[in-house]
Amino acid sequence: MRLEAAESGTDALRTRPSRLLGSGPVIPAVAHFIWFGPQLPWVHALSIRSAALRGGFDQVILHHADDLSGTPVWAELNELPEFCARRIDAGELLEAVGDGAGALADIYAKLEAPAARANLLRVAILVGEGGVYLDLDTITVRRLDALRTQHGAFCGEERVIWPAAVKRSQDLPMRAANLLRAGARELYRVVPGGWRGFRTIEPLYPAAANNAVVGAEPGHPFVRRLLNNMLAVPDSRVLVRFALGTHLLQDTLAHSREADLRVLPPRYFYPLGPEISRHWFRVGGSPPPLDQVMSEDTLVVHWYASVRTKSIVPKIDAAYVRAHADRQLFSALALPLLAEQHGVGRGA
Repeated sequence: MRLEAAESGTDALRTRPSRLLGSGPVIPAVAHFIWFGPQLPWVHALSIRSAALRGGFDQVILHHADDLSGTPVWAELNELPEFCARRIDAGELLEAVGDGAGALADIYAKLEAPAARANLLRVAILVGEGGVYLDLDTITVRRLDALRTQHGAFCGEERVIWPAAVKRSQDLPMRAANLLRAGARELYRVVPGGWRGFRTIEPLYPAAANNAVVGAEPGHPFVRRLLNNMLAVPDSRVLVRFALGTHLLQDTLAHSREADLRVLPPRYFYPLGPEISRHWFRVGGSPPPLDQVMSEDTLVVHWYASVRTKSIVPKIDAAYVRAHADRQLFSALALPLLAEQHGVGRGA
């Protein structure tokens, strides 16, 4: 089976019908996170806390591979009424998808990188249980109720340089133009306040789907297609970075789209895209008001845990956030979560 590549855009989606309230099943009010590792850093626990306090979820599930009971944030997470911890049983999760479970288990057995395993498990969980999958480098800003009740499935786009279709292209002028885009983005990444300047050229960058935030009804055809397309990935590419993640998602969307599938523009989940997201962590001066960085449509902020943030993540805790809130965007974004309690200051 070969996936067909095509340009993906958000304008055409505006003509697609939304699910009417009460017209059928809805995406369960359940958030899913996945973690591999014996320690859960504070900043990732903050992702879970933000979903519990602001996302409008009845349950927030952390699927984890290791014993996390010794993690300093574990007791705090267990105080959240919505929080539920589940040890990962990959065989059980894959068995729940039905057809293809054995072949998917064979693929899973080949995967070693946690990110690759999470790519497969997140889709299996959505097929089997439904809900909203969130990466642990996100902060939930507002309730996702409208998305859950008006659509059978959803995901969001970010502004990138090398989406799957472009990366495979041998069009030399296109590749040359992308190198210029890469240089411009790098400039705006390092210049203080560069995120503002990047906004003026951002429309010149392709919009492509990212799988950091994905919602679906149990067994929705979209997530089933994702699993089926995983089975079609050649063995030689299974271990290639992004092959089972963003590139598979982009190709699946390019092939066809269900009428009740919503693909949201970057402002919903990715207000500062790859590389430009480094500005969340720049320290110095007074950060701009958050409503200048985010849109009123922003529901989740994906802040991109990556090589560039690798040295910062271990340093972030409540004391760090309080100390940097007046000179760093990320801390300004996180600070209200330290004081928010259930029923007080929750996202509308």
